[in-house]
Amino acid sequence: MGVLNKISRFFLNPTADELTAYFASLENDMVYRRLAIETCIDLIANAMLKVEYKTYEQNKRVKNDIYYRLNVSPNGKQNSSEFYKSLVHHLYYDNEVLVVSPGRNDSELFIADDFNVTEQALKPDRFDHVTVNNLQLDRSFTETDVIYLKLADTNIRSIIDSFYASYGKLLASAINIYKRNNARRFILKGDIFHIQDRSGQEKINKMMTAQFKPFFEADNAGSVFQLQDGFDLKDVSGTTKSDSRDIKNLLDDVIDTTSSAFHVPKGLMKGDMAGLSDQIDSFLIFTIHPLVALITDELNSKIYTMDEYNSGDFVRADTTNIKVTDVTSMATALDKLLSIGTMSVNDASEKVGTDPIDEEWANKRYITKNYSEAEQLINSLKGGEKENDSKEQTKQIRI
Repeated sequence: MGVLNKISRFFLNPTADELTAYFASLENDMVYRRLAIETCIDLIANAMLKVEYKTYEQNKRVKNDIYYRLNVSPNGKQNSSEFYKSLVHHLYYDNEVLVVSPGRNDSELFIADDFNVTEQALKPDRFDHVTVNNLQLDRSFTETDVIYLKLADTNIRSIIDSFYASYGKLLASAINIYKRNNARRFILKGDIFHIQDRSGQEKINKMMTAQFKPFFEADNAGSVFQLQDGFDLKDVSGTTKSDSRDIKNLLDDVIDTTSSAFHVPKGLMKGDMAGLSDQIDSFLIFTIHPLVALITDELNSKIYTMDEYNSGDFVRADTTNIKVTDVTSMATALDKLLSIGTMSVNDASEKVGTDPIDEEWANKRYITKNYSEAEQLINSLKGGEKENDSKEQTKQIRI
C-alpha cells in the first residue's frame, strides 16, 4: 500500500488503534507545553487573589458597591477568586480580556468569552457580538462602557508555541531514542512452516507477539514462556541503556524559556526553596505589580471621570498581603510606622490579620515626642550654643 493510500485510508476509514495512537501523540506533544504555561499562569493567578482593591471617596477609604464587586462578588455566578483566576487565564491565553456589565444600570461584572472589536483611531473602540456564559448579548459596547485589558502588543503564548514547534521535535526525538535504547529485542530461530504470503506472516507475528507479551511485561510478578524444541531465542538488545536525564534537561529548557517569557522565577515553577524570599520579590516586581498597575489604571479610567479622580475618588490596589510575613518579624517595622504616624492602630491590626478596635482613638495617628520640625530643632540648638557661650564669657570675666 502506497503512502498516499495509507493517508487517504486513515482519514476516510481509520481504525480505532490508529485514532488512539494519533491523538495520544498529539496529547503527548502538547502536555509539556501546557504544563509549563499552566504553571506560570496559576502562580500569577494565585498571587492576584491576595490583592485587595481599596476604594476611596474624597481621599477617605470607604467600602461601597465598587469595593464589593472588586473584592467579594463581581457577579451573581462567581466569587472574586473565580473571577480573577478566569481573568488572568483569558489575559495570558488570549492576550486580552473584556469585562462588561450586561445591563445598562447593572453593576455586575462579567468576563466575555468571545467578542469582536472594531478599533477606531480617534474614537472609542466598539465591541460587538459579546458572548457571556455562552449567551450572546443583544447590545454593543463602546470603550467607555467596558473594562478592556490588553497584555502586550505580541501574544506571549503564540511566541511560546512557535518556540515549541521546533523544540518539541527535539524533545520527541529524545524520547524516541530513550525508548529505542531501552527496548528489548530478540531473534527467534526455528523451522516454522506457513504459507509464504503476507497474511500468513502477519498471523505468525501476531501469535508470537501475543505469546511473548506477558513474558516481558514489567507489571507481571512472574511469567513462564515455553520454548519448543528446535527453536533458539537470542537476545540482541543493546548493552548500553539510556537514562531519562536528556529528556529531563530538555523539559527544563522548556520550563526555563516559558518562565522567562512570563517573568516568573524558574525556582518558583520547580518548587525550589533556595532563595525563596528573593524569588518572591522578583516575582512581585516584574510580574504582579505591572499587572496590578494595568488593572488599577483601567479601573480608575473607566469607573471615575477626571474630575472625580482629582477630587479624591479612586481605586488603589494593596499588594502587601501577597508575601506572607511572620508577625514577630513585623513587630519592629510596625512600631516604627506607628511612631511616625504612617498608620493607625487599626491599620496595624489589619496588616497582621486581627480585627479592628471599635474605638475612635484606634483610628487616630500618633507621633512620638522624639520627632520635631527641623527648623525648630536647629533654632533650639543655636539657642543652646548662645547660652553656653554667654556662660563661658561670664566665667572668663569672673576669672
